[in-house]
Amino acid sequence: MGKIIAVTAANLAQVFLFLTGMFYLLLSFRGFWRLKKLPRPAGRSRFALLVAAYNEEGVIGLAVESLARLDYPRELFEIFVVADHCTDATAARASAAGARVLDHSGPGIKAGKGRALKWATSRILAEGRYDAFCYFDADSLAHPGFLQAMNAHLAAGEQAIQGRQLAKNTGNLLARILAAGHLVSNRFFQLPKQALGLSATLHGKGMCFTTAVAEKFHWDETCLTEDLEMQMRLIRHGVRITWAQDAVVYDEEPETLRQYLCRTIRWTRGSLDTARRHLPGLCARALGRGDARAFEGALYSAQTYRFAIVAAGAALVWLNHDSFNLVVWFYHRLPGAELTVKVLSLVPLLLYPAAALLLERARPDLLLAYFLQPALGLLRLPVFVAGVLRGTDFWGRTEHTSRVGIADLVE
Repeated sequence: MGKIIAVTAANLAQVFLFLTGMFYLLLSFRGFWRLKKLPRPAGRSRFALLVAAYNEEGVIGLAVESLARLDYPRELFEIFVVADHCTDATAARASAAGARVLDHSGPGIKAGKGRALKWATSRILAEGRYDAFCYFDADSLAHPGFLQAMNAHLAAGEQAIQGRQLAKNTGNLLARILAAGHLVSNRFFQLPKQALGLSATLHGKGMCFTTAVAEKFHWDETCLTEDLEMQMRLIRHGVRITWAQDAVVYDEEPETLRQYLCRTIRWTRGSLDTARRHLPGLCARALGRGDARAFEGALYSAQTYRFAIVAAGAALVWLNHDSFNLVVWFYHRLPGAELTVKVLSLVPLLLYPAAALLLERARPDLLLAYFLQPALGLLRLPVFVAGVLRGTDFWGRTEHTSRVGIADLVE
């Protein structure tokens, strides 16, 4: 009986991984066609732009400057910097750049990005002056057309919107590898989900919520990936997150392995926490209501456990190597299965980088860097283990060192 259970579990793990991979591969094919552009609306929304910052004196001025230069009537948006227990010159430099500083510190006030955003959003909501809230990180920059694009999406009735994320720094090899990943993800993950009516992935910067959404869904105070937690909570409650291809936000990529590992371990810990909270609810909504967005959200959330599933499945296959294996059986028995699997395995490895170069007009050095992504893949297992062992209070702050400004990216 024990062997039957082990063999069944091994086959189920393989089938889950195979079908999930096929689902996202087939989904990605929609990325070869463009999205329709929204018409420019006559009316204009009023925006509150929030930047969360903890000891970011080196980059906060550049972030505020990019927001101040947005191509949108200045009287219709205000820039807020939420200084979360800052002990450096972050507040002073943000104020000098033209932002309104909200000091999130003092006795009895705990630090944390989620807490700071929840506190600041509540305070600004009480003023009753804004139609929508946009959120940025201290190391991010906004394209001048960001608010024009978001305004069009709001006029189309969208409630939660994620802008297109690109890298602002590509000065070294690691940053170029990650920048290339953004191009591929935008084209073959975010774009297809937008076109097919699914929910986009929130990235923590370049996000826009209507006032109604901001009032109803408060930022979580404890999760290390407050953007992912918000994403899954919105999907669970039937709020679609749309993707605005023309609302561009630039993010700083790690330039050292230490920065990359610190950030990725924090993301892994937060993803595990988010999956624990929301995966059952997403599955229940997907099955109970036939909600395709909840189904995809559940699949995306479940990817957090893929290394555990791979490890467990591999161990069970090894222990029962002489038993029936469904995937191997299909591979050898179905006509053309072997060739089909080989061809499909080359699509994300060869075709997609080439498509990113042509469709996104990527530089050749970014295309070459993309092929080095498997090197970072070798770190995923130890990162997963580190994420499991870390507590939910682990922040793992990434030091931001890039001094790229919006003028360096946009003519």
